[in-house]
Amino acid sequence: MKSIEKRSVIPKKNARGISLTTLGWDLALPIFGGVLLGYQIDNKIIGSGYLFTFLFLIIGVIVGYYNLYKFIHLELLRTKLSNRKLHNQEDA
Repeated sequence: MKSIEKRSVIPKKNARGISLTTLGWDLALPIFGGVLLGYQIDNKIIGSGYLFTFLFLIIGVIVGYYNLYKFIHLELLRTKLSNRKLHNQEDA
């Protein structure tokens, strides 16, 4: 029975590792996309300087760190749930 339980745990560990590798992209893509979008808008509007580039950079940083916050919050909830399940199995 334990070998069946170990098999079910292995894909979960791999999935967690994959989600950790995408964490950098979740932070970097909104920042890069914001700068790119702001730069394109600044090129279309004469006299704006780098106003939209800077504005969308700030928005991209906020969105990127919000994605990071959501990921950390979700991982904390998963850890609490797995600890609860482990604790309940030990009591039974």
